[in-house]
Amino acid sequence: MIEEANLRLVQEIYEFFSRGDIAAILNVIDQEADLEFEGPNAIPWAGTWRGRDGWTRFFQTLAGNADEIAVDMKPFAAQGGNVVTVGRYRARVKRTGQRIDSPLAHFWTIRNGMVVNCREFTNTATEAAAFTARAEAGND
Repeated sequence: MIEEANLRLVQEIYEFFSRGDIAAILNVIDQEADLEFEGPNAIPWAGTWRGRDGWTRFFQTLAGNADEIAVDMKPFAAQGGNVVTVGRYRARVKRTGQRIDSPLAHFWTIRNGMVVNCREFTNTATEAAAFTARAEAGND
């Protein structure tokens, strides 16, 4: 059944991400796939990232600006070529030291076994605040 295959594909993407295997993720991304993350300019990875090159730049931007990244997604639901999942996203902003802890939803579109679109929904106010907060002073 197509839904089961699409569900498995998306679950594998999260497994690849948790291992830091971005190359494996890119192997299941269509050459023209879009990654859409609407948010304010304060969030460096906000915007629409097109094609594998765009997805690569997205992951580079994410890694360049945040660490201690953890994504926990459950449950998953599939219908035809669409998979949706919700969960939590946690990270630390490198520049400010502030932590992000936000609900997260992803809406994936799969065609012929390849991702053609992913739309991300998160608490962008929380993320923007973590980027615009003053860096915590290390001197006590």
